[in-house]
Amino acid sequence: MNNETAKVFQEQIGYVFKNPDLLEQAFVRRSYSQEHGGENNEVLEFIGDKVLDFVVVKLLAERYGSFASENDHYDPNSDWDEFVSDLDEGQLTEIKKKLVCRHMLAKRIRMFGFQYALIMGKSDVDQNAQDNESVQEDLFEAIIGAVALDSNWDLAALENVVDLMLEPLFYLDEGFDNEINYVELLQQWYQKKYHRIPLYEYPKWLSWNIQRSNHRQGNISCKLNLVFENGKAEEFEATGYTKSEARMVVAEQAYRYLDECNMLFTVFDEIGEPSMDRAINQLQELYQKGYIGEPWYEFSESYDQDGNPVWRCECHVDGQKRYHYDYYSSKKNGKKDVAYKMLCDIFQNWEIDDET
Repeated sequence: MNNETAKVFQEQIGYVFKNPDLLEQAFVRRSYSQEHGGENNEVLEFIGDKVLDFVVVKLLAERYGSFASENDHYDPNSDWDEFVSDLDEGQLTEIKKKLVCRHMLAKRIRMFGFQYALIMGKSDVDQNAQDNESVQEDLFEAIIGAVALDSNWDLAALENVVDLMLEPLFYLDEGFDNEINYVELLQQWYQKKYHRIPLYEYPKWLSWNIQRSNHRQGNISCKLNLVFENGKAEEFEATGYTKSEARMVVAEQAYRYLDECNMLFTVFDEIGEPSMDRAINQLQELYQKGYIGEPWYEFSESYDQDGNPVWRCECHVDGQKRYHYDYYSSKKNGKKDVAYKMLCDIFQNWEIDDET
C-alpha cells in the first residue's frame, strides 16, 4: 500500500495510524500471506468484531437508557438508582443485529470502495473475492481491529472511526429502510463516474461564512471539492455535531447540486439494459445498490418420458409479489432466463410508474 493510498484511507475513516503497517495488514488476506509470507488480517478481524460489538452496545445503552436518578419522575427518597431502558432486550438485540450484520458492513465497505485495495493471493484474485460480502465484512472488522491496537484501545478514537465508517446514528434516526443516505448516494455516483471516491476534509478552522450561517449547528466542519471532467469545480462545506453528521450535510448539498444540474445517473445508466447473459448479475447489482430486495432462486429436478432431466427454475425478489418460473433442460440456462424475465418485469414496472 503506497503512502498516498494510505493517506486517503486514513482521511476517510478519521484516524491516522502511528504504525502504518497495521493499516496495511488489515487489507491482507490469508491467501496472500500463504503465498508470500507475513501476517494477514484474520486476528485483526477477530479483534474488530468484538470492539465493534462493544462500541455499538455502548451507543445503544446511551441512546435508549439512563439511570433512574436522571428521570424526571425519580423519587429522590428512593434508595435505588437503577438503569432504565426505553427498549427491552429483544428490541436492542434486533437493532444491534441490523447494525453489525454482514450485509450492512459489506455495504459500508463498498461505499468507501475499500474492497478494491485488498491484498490477495492468486486463489482470491481468480475468484474475485473482493466482491464477496463475507470478505468485505471481514475487511470492515479488520480495520476496526487495527485501529484498536494502534490507538492502544482509545475508546474516543474507536467511537469516531465507527461513527464515520458505519454511521449508526443515521440508521437509528432514519430507520434501516430509508434509502436516502446522501453519503452513500454521492459515493456511488462518484465511483461510477470517475472510478474513485469523493474525499472529505475536516478542517480545524471554519470558514467565515460557515461560522456565520451554521454557528448553531455544531462546530465540526466538513469540506468537499468535486471536480468534473470539464474542469469545473464546486466546493461544499457545512458543519455538524459529529464528523459523520457534517459529512452527511455536505453530501446532501453536493447530491442536490448534481440533481439540479441533471447530472445524476438513472438506473438504466447504472446497470444497462436487461441482458440475458448478465441478468443474474444485474439483479444482484440492483439489490446491492438498494433498488430492490434480495433475489433468490429455487430449483427442482424431474425427468421427461425419455428419462432426460427437466429443471423447474424459479426467480424470486424479496418485496416483489410476482415471481417467474419455467421448465428447462439446463439448470444454468434456466436460471439465466428466469432472472432475465424478472429483470424485464421490474424495469417495465418502473417505466409505468415514471409515466404515471
